[in-house]
Amino acid sequence: MPTAPLTSRLTALPRPTRDTLFLLAVLGLIALQMARVLPLWAAALGLGLLAWRVMIAVRGTALPGRPALLALLALGVAAALYEARASSISGAALAFLLVLLALKTLEMNSRRDAFVLFFLGFFCIVSNFLYVQSIGVALAMLLAFWGLLTALVNAQRPLGPAPLRESARTAAQLVLLGLPLIAALYLVFPRFPPLWGLPVAPGQQGITGLSGQMQVGSIAQLAQDQRVALRVRFDADSPVPAQQQLYFRGPVLSRLNGRQWTAEDPLPTSAEAAPGSAQNPIEPLGEPLRYEMMLEPHQQRWLLPLDVLPEPPQGSLRAMMTQEMVWLSYRPLNGATRYHASSYTRYQSGRTAGGPALQRYLRLPAEDNPRTREWALQLRQQFGLAQASGGDILQSTRQDAQQALIDHVLARLREQDYQYTLEPPLYGPDTADDFWFTHRQGFCEHIASAFAILMRAAGIPARMVTGYQGGELNPVDGVWTVRQADAHAWTEVWLAGEGWRRIDPTAAISPERVNLSRIQALQGGNGAASGRSGGVPGWLWQARSLMEAVDYRWTQWVLNYNQDEQQTLLQRLGVGRLDWAQLAGLTAALLVLTALLYLALPLLRRQRRDPWLRLLERTRERLQDAGLALPDNTPPRAMAQQAQRFFGTEAAPVSQWLIEMDRLRYAQHSDTDLARLARRWKALPWPRAPKA
Repeated sequence: MPTAPLTSRLTALPRPTRDTLFLLAVLGLIALQMARVLPLWAAALGLGLLAWRVMIAVRGTALPGRPALLALLALGVAAALYEARASSISGAALAFLLVLLALKTLEMNSRRDAFVLFFLGFFCIVSNFLYVQSIGVALAMLLAFWGLLTALVNAQRPLGPAPLRESARTAAQLVLLGLPLIAALYLVFPRFPPLWGLPVAPGQQGITGLSGQMQVGSIAQLAQDQRVALRVRFDADSPVPAQQQLYFRGPVLSRLNGRQWTAEDPLPTSAEAAPGSAQNPIEPLGEPLRYEMMLEPHQQRWLLPLDVLPEPPQGSLRAMMTQEMVWLSYRPLNGATRYHASSYTRYQSGRTAGGPALQRYLRLPAEDNPRTREWALQLRQQFGLAQASGGDILQSTRQDAQQALIDHVLARLREQDYQYTLEPPLYGPDTADDFWFTHRQGFCEHIASAFAILMRAAGIPARMVTGYQGGELNPVDGVWTVRQADAHAWTEVWLAGEGWRRIDPTAAISPERVNLSRIQALQGGNGAASGRSGGVPGWLWQARSLMEAVDYRWTQWVLNYNQDEQQTLLQRLGVGRLDWAQLAGLTAALLVLTALLYLALPLLRRQRRDPWLRLLERTRERLQDAGLALPDNTPPRAMAQQAQRFFGTEAAPVSQWLIEMDRLRYAQHSDTDLARLARRWKALPWPRAPKA
């Protein structure tokens, strides 16, 4: 026996059951989104209770009793308290909110309970944006909001058949009516930092794979992470660098302990100091690259600019630069952050640094990597580098000898069987020895760490730099997208008379790693230089590019709409710069104006009535003034007959005009024009009231 379609089976259900299932479906959509970011226990308990409520509605069984509900409530409270102690109070509170929402459905047996659920659902919609503000979540929550509003409208309808389609249409009209007010309030409502960027659950915010410490092998764990780290759009009048020039500078690691590199305490510089001075060691060369940076939230302070940035970034962001040319915000970046900057890929830095300032870039653990130390000693002797210690090495070092040693090591990496791989073998405590003499393969941090250790052992100051390298050019909007998978490590060495210079030993082993994106490099160089990953179908690549372009605009125009953006918009509108009190007054005035407009809607709708009905109503009013009162719903032909009986032959012209009005409205074929009838109406000889 064929099974009836799902829509037919749902239609056949009693209205209370159908309405309950619809409400549970909407609440399930909200709960699923909350479950993605909440602890596992909250997701399991909340979704499990909702599934139980669906089974009760379908089978028509009784709701659980109060003892069972109290036991479930106690379980939720205990789990929330544990979560508050183990993780965060805010995360525990929202997890408990999901449990309460699900529990309330299990005691929904009256209209009042349904209304409580409606407003709990609206609150849960808002709470989702405390975790994720992507455009996908926004669209899903807009759908959930429409669904809840549909259920609310449906609950107001009388008993009997109530098609959800009609309620959904009414709810959509209400949403459309409210959108202008929502948009206006979003644009002018005062932004109070840090309220709009306050993290609710730090463990659930965006994260970065970078850290102030790096254990050799840790960056490889990000190799398949396709989450966006940052986006860059170069100005129209700025040159666009090649793929191999895209180095985004993050933490600089200078202290080595075993196989772990860590960052020293940041030493701030003065942004107002002259470039090249001790307080601002960057001497720019060539033309700057001007760009807009959009950072995804990562809970850290790093701004990750392109290469080196001599001047502070433009925008509301307060930041400082350390003496290792790392830019730090004054507070963690817990929300999407945009700034404008001008960076240089050609520069000199620390050229005049003295020996004592460079000593920490020569330190090595005493007993680690003995084979690398022995080889470094041979290299120093081979290329004539001084063998004294401390500052004496630096004072007696020649740049040509340093350069010759570095070129020799890079040639060894290029010409011998060293390999770049995402699946390196297991390294022991002497990671440099393992790379140079045993495994001869590794990921970027294996290679960079081994190179930096060798340079230090040879008397050349060296440090590790972590960040991102490369990216993918979106052909839709021309924005470079850098992902967590583009995390990279390279080295900087100090050369006498020149200062710090970037050396990327990974490029010596695998040039395609820096000339192409990481995915292209691993796939053997397939794909265009624009960044398209090899093996990806063209239509899928175009679809992803379009989605990412839309997501970038969403982040740029919505998520990053802060105080500065608001003031810029108001100035473009000619309002001028306003403080928070003036913005609050403008918001209140906007609310009053909107309320007056909504109150005027009935009048406006009346003015937009059918012109045929308006003309007929004016005719009825004129006849009433002459003494003939007619019901509002009297059709034209009946009005003509009543007028002839009441006024006699004096009403003949009006009666004839009314018959033509009737013919215009109801006849299958009529050449009568409403505008012509309206002109004739003005010239009609209207009958006068009969004398008593």
